Amino acid sequence: MTKIRNPLSIENVLSNMISKLNEDEVKNLTNKSISHFRKCSDPDDKDHNLHLGDAIKLDIIMQRNSLGTPLMDNFQIMLDEEFKKVNSFENLENTLLKVGGRVGDLMDVVQEAMNPDSALGKDLSKKEKDLINKSIIELEEKIAKLKISIK
Repeated sequence: MTKIRNPLSIENVLSNMISKLNEDEVKNLTNKSISHFRKCSDPDDKDHNLHLGDAIKLDIIMQRNSLGTPLMDNFQIMLDEEFKKVNSFENLENTLLKVGGRVGDLMDVVQEAMNPDSALGKDLSKKEKDLINKSIIELEEKIAKLKISIK
């Protein structure tokens, strides 16, 4: 009996792809059998999941056969739907304020580390470098969220 799958699910896309794939080609590129991917396309089988590396390889096979890149296209649709949820003026304004706050935090950490009265004076200690690095990472996370908000 055919299972009903969510139209935009990875399992549905994979199920549709399997019939178009050559078993030997799949085995050669992924080192996995078509039956493995059939199990991955079963939404009720929680023990078999499609790995990203395998998804890329399957899309490569599809592209080589002029059948497009259905998994990549599906991932893009799923991401676009999620980005729409975050893409709002309120979120953009809030994220921008948080970026400004992180820039201020970074400036404070650097200024404190460069203070002549700090551990190594104007030279940076390992701890100060670590604090600066953590501040930069926090700022980068906020900038990434800002980029998502304006997509």
